Amino acid sequence: MGVFFDEPAYPVIDKAPRFWQTVGNFSWKDWATFAGTSAACYPFGWAVGVGPKVPKQSAIMGAMIGGLGGFMLAYQQSAGRLMGMFPNDKEVELGLAKK
Repeated sequence: MGVFFDEPAYPVIDKAPRFWQTVGNFSWKDWATFAGTSAACYPFGWAVGVGPKVPKQSAIMGAMIGGLGGFMLAYQQSAGRLMGMFPNDKEVELGLAKK
């Protein structure tokens, strides 16, 4: 686990969230980020693959790389909310914050 040099600005729900807890905390914006980057990178991959005549393979690889990047961004946002580094009003309202 990393070292934080700043104090959390919001209530801490879990200072070291596990993988499935973080994924389970994904909001609709996190899922949209994940799906949107995958969808946006597919045509980019297609365009890159037209020159070497491998557009389908390139498009699929572009979507996979975009999906991985989108997942990592969504995971970072979700973990940040759980650790109190990003606004987490919804999680606090649900009573997930530790007293």
